[in-house]
Amino acid sequence: TNPQLGDGLGAALSEAPWANAESKLRELWLDGTGLGPAAGAGLAELLRSSRSLEKLNLGRNPQLGDAAGAALAEALQANAESRLRELHLN
Repeated sequence: TNPQLGDGLGAALSEAPWANAESKLRELWLDGTGLGPAAGAGLAELLRSSRSLEKLNLGRNPQLGDAAGAALAEALQANAESRLRELHLN
């Protein structure tokens, strides 16, 4: 938990080398990291291409908001190869 990470983290995550379809990343825990709408958009890009991520914890980030939730849902629908089984948002 680091509430100072914030929105810049989401953008950085979507551009990281392991954010591509060949990544082996299986779990990502970002609980209570101060993520907001911009981070939600970056994470949606990650989910759009990820074939390995199985667990994503975004709990205790109330600033993410509805728009980020909608972007995450759309990204998951667009990725037929997604293996995400757990998404924590509260």
